[in-house]
Amino acid sequence: MLKIRLTRIGKTHQPFYRIVVAEARSKRDGQYTDIVGWYNPLKNEKKIDAEKYAYWVGVGAQPTESVERLVLSKEEKEKKWPSKPKAEKSKKE
Repeated sequence: MLKIRLTRIGKTHQPFYRIVVAEARSKRDGQYTDIVGWYNPLKNEKKIDAEKYAYWVGVGAQPTESVERLVLSKEEKEKKWPSKPKAEKSKKE
């Protein structure tokens, strides 16, 4: 089964990730089939090739939750993962 997931290519304390299509059983930084995009968490930048992503999802590759959060828009995220209501603070009397 194919997965669309992150593979780390950054240095120590400078994470940088590629979004790749890889066999589910392969290592995190092992062989991959195709590069779909990249993500830089330090600057919160990302670039995803929408055509490649749509193709691989159409073929049957399943994105991991972290990749899915990067791809989905804010409205789609709220729909899929609704935010939990904040607990009210109890007043001491």
